[in-house]
Amino acid sequence: MTVKRKKKGGFSGGRTVTVAFSLCLLAVVTMIGMYTVGRTDQQQKELEQQVAEAEEEARAREQAQAEAEKDAKEAEKSEETEELADAEKTQEAASGSASRDKAGEAAADAAGETAGTEGTGMADGAELESEFAEIDPEGTGETVILDGTEEASSADAVSEQMDLSFSPETDQLLWPVAGNVIMDYSMDKTVYFATLDQYKYNPSLVMSAAVGDPVQAAANGQVLSISEDVETGTTLTMDMGNGYQAVYGQLKDVAVQEGQTVEVGTIIGYVNDPTRYYVEEGANLYFAMTKDGAPVDPMIYIETVVE
Repeated sequence: MTVKRKKKGGFSGGRTVTVAFSLCLLAVVTMIGMYTVGRTDQQQKELEQQVAEAEEEARAREQAQAEAEKDAKEAEKSEETEELADAEKTQEAASGSASRDKAGEAAADAAGETAGTEGTGMADGAELESEFAEIDPEGTGETVILDGTEEASSADAVSEQMDLSFSPETDQLLWPVAGNVIMDYSMDKTVYFATLDQYKYNPSLVMSAAVGDPVQAAANGQVLSISEDVETGTTLTMDMGNGYQAVYGQLKDVAVQEGQTVEVGTIIGYVNDPTRYYVEEGANLYFAMTKDGAPVDPMIYIETVVE
C-alpha cells in the first residue's frame, strides 16, 4: 500500500506573500510620509516667503507715505514762499508808483479833518475845541471866536505850512513804537525767518511790541494809502517828502485817513496780532522806509536821534 504525503510548501508560500505585501505597504507609507514631510517643508518655505514679501510691501508703503508727507510739506512751504514773494513785489510796486500829485489831491479833500487830528498828535496832548477856536489873527491882543467854517480854513493853512521835505541832514526819526528791534534791515544778505523756517532778505525793521501798543508817526507825513497785506496785515504808507516814504505794518484801529497830513509823534494806530508770516516772532511793528521807491535802512535815521 502506497501512502501519499502532503507537500509542506503551501503554508510557506502564503507566508512569503504576506511578508512581501507588508513590506510593500510599509514602503508606501514611508513614501507618503516622506512626501508629506517634504510638502510641509515646501509650504513652510512658501509661507515664510509670503510673510517676507508682505513685510517688504508694508515697508515700501510706509516709505512712500513718508515721502508723500515730505513732498506735501515742501509744496506747502514753497507755496508760502511764493505768496511772500508776490506780497513783497506788490508792496514794492505800490511804493514805487505812489504819486505825490495824488497825495496832494487827497490832502485837499481831507483838509477839514487835518486840524483835529494834528491837535491830538501834539506833544503837549492839547485837544481842539469841537466848535470854536480862539486866535489873534493880527497880533492885536484881541480874542476872536471862529465858527466851524473859519476853523476849517485854519486847518488848510496848517496843512500847507507843514514841511514835508524829510532830509537826513536836518531831520531825524522818532521810534515809532516802544520796543526792541528783533529783526534788522538786511538787503545785502539773507536773515532767518523763524515762522517761515527759511532765510530771505528783509527790507524793514521788525520791532517787538505788545498787542494794543500805540504806534506814532516817526516823522511829519501825509497818508498815501491804508491797505491790507497778506504778510504785514493792515499797512499804512506815508509820504515824508523828498522821495522818502515810511511804511507801518501789523496795525489795527488806524486813527488816520488816506490823504491826511500827520505831524511827527501823532498816534496813527495800534499794534495788532501778528500775521501767519510772523507767528514765531510774536506781536510786532513792521517799519520800513524807501527812497524813490528803493528800500533804505530806517535804523540809519533813527540812530541820528540816539546820537
